[in-house]
Amino acid sequence: MSLTDTVGKCAAIATIGTFFAPVLICRDIIKNKSTKNVDPTPFIGGMAMSILMIKNGLLMNDPNIIPVNIFGFILNFIYFLVFYFYTADSKPLFSMLTKATLFTGVLWGYTTIEDEKLIEYRFGVILTILMLTLIGSPLFSLNDIIKNKDASMLPLPMIASGAFVGFLWLIYGLLIDNIFIKVQNIVVVILCLIQLGLIFKYPKPDSKKRD
Repeated sequence: MSLTDTVGKCAAIATIGTFFAPVLICRDIIKNKSTKNVDPTPFIGGMAMSILMIKNGLLMNDPNIIPVNIFGFILNFIYFLVFYFYTADSKPLFSMLTKATLFTGVLWGYTTIEDEKLIEYRFGVILTILMLTLIGSPLFSLNDIIKNKDASMLPLPMIASGAFVGFLWLIYGLLIDNIFIKVQNIVVVILCLIQLGLIFKYPKPDSKKRD
C-alpha cells in the first residue's frame, strides 16, 4: 500500500470518528430534555454536505470519499432526529431542512447538465465555499461570544476533531496534489484553531466559577 493510500484511509477512518463527536451533544440534549443553546445547523448541514461529497467522490472516482460520506449522512440523520424529538419548536428546524434539501437538489441537478470537462473543477469550487461556510458558521456569533465572554455555544468535540481530520486531509491533498482538498483543509484547520482559541479563552460560565 502506497503512502497516499495509507494517508487517505487514515483520513477516511478519522473522518468517520468525527461523525461520532455530536454524540456528546446529543447526550446533553437527552439529559436536559431540551435543545436550548444547541444549533441544529451542523446536523442539517452535515447531511447536505455528505450528499454533495458523495457526488464529488463519484466525479473524482475516489473510493476514500464515497463510503465515508454515506456513513456520515446516516449518523447526521440520527442526530437530527434526536434534536427534533426534544426541540420545543420544530417549525424553524423543518424550514431549515427544506431549504437545505432544495439547495442540495439544485446542486446535484447542476452536476447533470454541466460540461463534463468543467464539472469537477466548478463543483469543487462550490463545495469548498459551502464547506468553509458551514465550518465557520459559529464565528458568525463572534461578536456575542466576545461581548459575553462565553464560547459555550461552540461545540468543542466537533471542532477539535475537525481540526485533526482537516490536518490529515490536508496531507492527503498534498500527496495527490489536489488544489481543492488542499485549500479546503488549510482553511478548515485555521477556522477550527480560531474556534478552539475562543473556547479556551472564554470557557463555560460554570467552568469559570469552579476556577
